[in-house]
Amino acid sequence: MRRNCWREIPVFLRKTVCLSFLVSALLSSWTSLAQKNARTFLPKGQFLQDSIQVGTPVQFSLSYHHNPSADIFFPDSSYNFAPFELVNRSYFPTNTQHDISVDSVVYTLVSFEVEPVQSFRLPVYIRTPQDCTSIWSPSDIIFFKNILPTTARPDTLHLQPDTTPYPMRQQANYPFVAAIFFALVIVGALIFWLFGKPIRRQISLFQFRRRYDEFQRIFQRLSRPTDDSNRRVENVEKALILWKKYIERLENKPFTTFTTKEILDNLKDTRLSDALREIDATIYGGNYSSKTLQSLAILQELAEGLYREHRQLLLENTL
Repeated sequence: MRRNCWREIPVFLRKTVCLSFLVSALLSSWTSLAQKNARTFLPKGQFLQDSIQVGTPVQFSLSYHHNPSADIFFPDSSYNFAPFELVNRSYFPTNTQHDISVDSVVYTLVSFEVEPVQSFRLPVYIRTPQDCTSIWSPSDIIFFKNILPTTARPDTLHLQPDTTPYPMRQQANYPFVAAIFFALVIVGALIFWLFGKPIRRQISLFQFRRRYDEFQRIFQRLSRPTDDSNRRVENVEKALILWKKYIERLENKPFTTFTTKEILDNLKDTRLSDALREIDATIYGGNYSSKTLQSLAILQELAEGLYREHRQLLLENTL
């Protein structure tokens, strides 16, 4: 029966009814999709506190739901946050659920305005192939909290004292330290340029004298006579080796490997031959006597003479 009633309706009316249903369904779907997109893709910005004081930091949260494939950007430190000033910002990792990504950032702001109510909003930038589109969040307000009492007469205001000490973290003044360092380097370079040669000469003479004094101290200790005959011969041998090493460093020749004849060929001293022969007799024959002490004294005098000659050469070469 229903089919018969529908057939009795004229064709143009049936087409009109079907078209109306189709248009209504499309409009309903488009409106639902538009509402969903408007709810999903609109940035949300809000203060995390309800009041603010002058110079007191306040946090502003900005979040945005978007397509995971979209490239979005939040305002950074180059953005003008007037009437606020940016102190810090904290980004949070992207959270994606059900093909919707959420990005958020919390800005720490500070204001020096005294308006009773302060409004603020921020944009989110979406990069497209043509340009970069900005979408603004709805404005949010925050109330200014006055810490001074409200009076009718300005001259009756009483300042609120706050003498609580706040510990300050010690910080190094790196520019000042760097300036001092470079100043010392420049002064040191200038001093070395003006007095470098005399300073090097004095250092060389000091080291030269120190090595000679060390040789003298040890050589004299080994040259002292002792009651132990074996110890006396051993000390004479050590004194001879020490003397050869010192002369070797002065003359830059391998005296420690030279024979007695080679030593006599390199050091022209008439007393040296008898002194070395007497010392060899003491070492290899055990004949320790007063002549041994005289021979060691000759070696010491010869070392002192060579020291004075080389010291004079050092002075002449460094002038």
